[in-house]
Amino acid sequence: MRIECAMTSCTIDAVLTGKPQPFGPNGELSAVRKREMNGPVTLGPLGLAGDEHVYHGHGGADKALLHYAAHHYTMWKQEFPWSHVGRGCFGENVSAAGPTEQTVCIGDRFRIGRQVVVEVSQPRQPCWKLAHNVAEQRIPRLMQERAATGWFYRVITPGPIAAGDRMELTERPLPQWSLSRVILGFYGTPLDTAFLSALTDLEPLGKELRTLARTRMETGAVEDWTHRLCLPLAHGNS
Repeated sequence: MRIECAMTSCTIDAVLTGKPQPFGPNGELSAVRKREMNGPVTLGPLGLAGDEHVYHGHGGADKALLHYAAHHYTMWKQEFPWSHVGRGCFGENVSAAGPTEQTVCIGDRFRIGRQVVVEVSQPRQPCWKLAHNVAEQRIPRLMQERAATGWFYRVITPGPIAAGDRMELTERPLPQWSLSRVILGFYGTPLDTAFLSALTDLEPLGKELRTLARTRMETGAVEDWTHRLCLPLAHGNS
């Protein structure tokens, strides 16, 4: 898939972190709600200092930093004007205008400021918590249908990052593997064996998606998305 725009640099609008707090219809702990930080925040191999995770599937080396395109806030707000869309509502750690899933590729490396280097590892799999956070249940499914999910970085060189830092594209080893190609294929043609085989061989791609691709090939079935996408019922309701 052709990259629509040769995006090579942008400025970080916000760096955000979150702490676990009661969330959702059953009050379970979640750190999906993020708040903007003033000044530099240290980015290490497992994420930003002070950014916490509850669920074991969140965080880790392949999901150290979550980026969401500022462009998408406008899209969601125009379509769902009653929603609570804004910085931090999608669990993102970094927001910036410019890069999107159409212009960023798996394996891209960016220098942030003078020191930090990060590498694009995989798109995010949206979940019901994002819907609950913005008061619009359709958004997670639309995110994956429109390739507007956000994406993760692994950290190559740690250090401080802050709002106002420049992000510069330094390496693009896989220009044919835009994030949008991965997302639209993974959700739009989920049992395309040629596509899945290519994903399993895509070395910079995060372990989570490579494992799911391999499982689909072995079983001939797609994992159930209901638990991930649909808001759970409150305990005691049927």
